[in-house]
Amino acid sequence: MAMENVKTVKPVSRRDVAKASGVSLTTVTHALNPTPGTRVNEATRARVMKVATELGYRPNFIGRALVTGKSFSIGLMQPQYESIFSDFYQRMSYGLAISMGHDDYNLLLTFRDGQNGFLKTIRQGRVDGMVVLQSDFDTKYIDQTIAKGLPTVVLNRTYDIDETTRGGNVSSDHFELVTALMEKFTASDCKNILTVIDQTYCEPNLQLFDAARRIAVTLAKSGIATENLTPSQTDFEAQIRNAFASGRRWDAIYIDGVEFVMPLVKAAAEFGFIPGRDFELQLSDAPRDLSSRNLDFPITIYFQQPEKMGEAAWKMLKGLIAGEDIVRRMLVPYKKVDL
Repeated sequence: MAMENVKTVKPVSRRDVAKASGVSLTTVTHALNPTPGTRVNEATRARVMKVATELGYRPNFIGRALVTGKSFSIGLMQPQYESIFSDFYQRMSYGLAISMGHDDYNLLLTFRDGQNGFLKTIRQGRVDGMVVLQSDFDTKYIDQTIAKGLPTVVLNRTYDIDETTRGGNVSSDHFELVTALMEKFTASDCKNILTVIDQTYCEPNLQLFDAARRIAVTLAKSGIATENLTPSQTDFEAQIRNAFASGRRWDAIYIDGVEFVMPLVKAAAEFGFIPGRDFELQLSDAPRDLSSRNLDFPITIYFQQPEKMGEAAWKMLKGLIAGEDIVRRMLVPYKKVDL
């Protein structure tokens, strides 16, 4: 029968690669699966990799895991199940997953669901490291994860890293952002600056608020006045209208949160003030598509770069897993767009 003529092709093994490369089986193992504490000459590693590719070698996952003691999975802890609907969070996850894929690592989702399933995942050895993605003030879950001794990167909020632990931190560079926007204001000879930041909303907002407060001290020495308005989450339009009605005036306004822009512009117009003519306007925490909209007033927008934050998180975590001496704190700059 026809089936009798079908030949079974034997998979290429590490032993085949070793023979073709002229090195030992152990050298091939370390060259294909680098592990902390082992060293393979770079020229030898390159030759082994080249031969493996030419022969069509495909690693056996179970054997690879047994040899390296790794699961080749990373846990991503999100704040709650609803986080999967957050565009910003998922763009960070996207950058993380794409970067991990280049190193043949997979992503395992966990959540702060009150059942501590993430701790079970760690105890069972199902992940080689954890990325904790959050923006709120609670550090309990971060503390618990790092206490387990597993390589852990905190993503999207600052966290004090103890150099004796296997932890790292990646966040946006909020201080650089505030510095840049204040420099732009002062370059335009602005003397009265308003910031609209809800420092109670999340930890990144608190970082923005603290940065603005510190820079305000320096600006005051040059005769530049700054103040912050903590926006009402229920009726900001009435709040900002009352501020204009009280006689308060600004020649520069920075807003964190796109939802506050149009209410402010509308309230300002009621008192005869127009962005670009009577005051400069700058914004952060805006949806990506805002840069493509046709706004009838000039505005400078600072976008966070979530994909790059995810990439940075994997670069850091990869180094922690390998036991390398790496920088434990990475700050990703905002991207500036003038409209």
